[in-house]
Amino acid sequence: MNNHEKRGCHLHPRLSFFGFSKDIEAIASAGYDCIEMHMHEIMGMDQDAFSTLKLKLADCPIVCEVLDNPIPLDKVIADESFDLDFYRAYLEKGAERAAQLGVKFYVFGNGRTRSLPVEGDIQAAKEKNLTFMRMLAEIAAKRSITVLIEPLAPRVSNVVQSIPEALDYIAEIGKPNMDTFLDYRWFVDRQHPYSMIEEFADHIRHVHIDNPLTPFPQRVIPKVDDGNDYTPFFDALQKIDYQGIISIEANTFTDFTQDLRDGLKFFEVYGICGKLEKSG
Repeated sequence: MNNHEKRGCHLHPRLSFFGFSKDIEAIASAGYDCIEMHMHEIMGMDQDAFSTLKLKLADCPIVCEVLDNPIPLDKVIADESFDLDFYRAYLEKGAERAAQLGVKFYVFGNGRTRSLPVEGDIQAAKEKNLTFMRMLAEIAAKRSITVLIEPLAPRVSNVVQSIPEALDYIAEIGKPNMDTFLDYRWFVDRQHPYSMIEEFADHIRHVHIDNPLTPFPQRVIPKVDDGNDYTPFFDALQKIDYQGIISIEANTFTDFTQDLRDGLKFFEVYGICGKLEKSG
């Protein structure tokens, strides 16, 4: 959108913002429908802090249906030190807490975690990865949680870099409560065609967005004047009548409160309005 004219709302997903427990009220007050939180914060809470979090969410007009990275980002499944039995217990505790928060999706964006070694017994590492992923899916399934495999880029992971690769990986894992989604930054990075969104519409269960022009790992909110044209992306989402969640994945802010407002203004200019619905 070169002239930044305001368009009437023609796409009505739910709008979300990445955040921590301290950010819940601010994200809700700004007018978002959802908050996307991080499993490492949830797992780091004692029982009192977790109970406080549940009450805080219950008192706000937003939901937390998506949790990111069900195990710590610095762990690597293929490493000899990665103990599957230890992480079975970790996943059970995490999934039980996630269910209490009303979580419906895990975003498995753990790029380093799932990466394979470039030498050594690569086949054994692959089998260990698959064993872990099946365990994760089974534990999540008991709480009606779907695991979404995130297509990334070579700088982040050497496993799964496109939606078709994610679907092949999911088929290999062989569990029904798994699917994929789309992170705009990595989609742009890999120069995937926008026709892929239409082709795999049924598998785009979630969306992440930030300004893809900033150098990773810096991620800032998208703006209409940030030098990137988001029109082809949103046009593709409109063609498939995307009704899921679009979540702003930002980690660098000028003014957090103002950035929250600017994120909603960005969506509005592109004809995207949230629903501000709370289920349950």
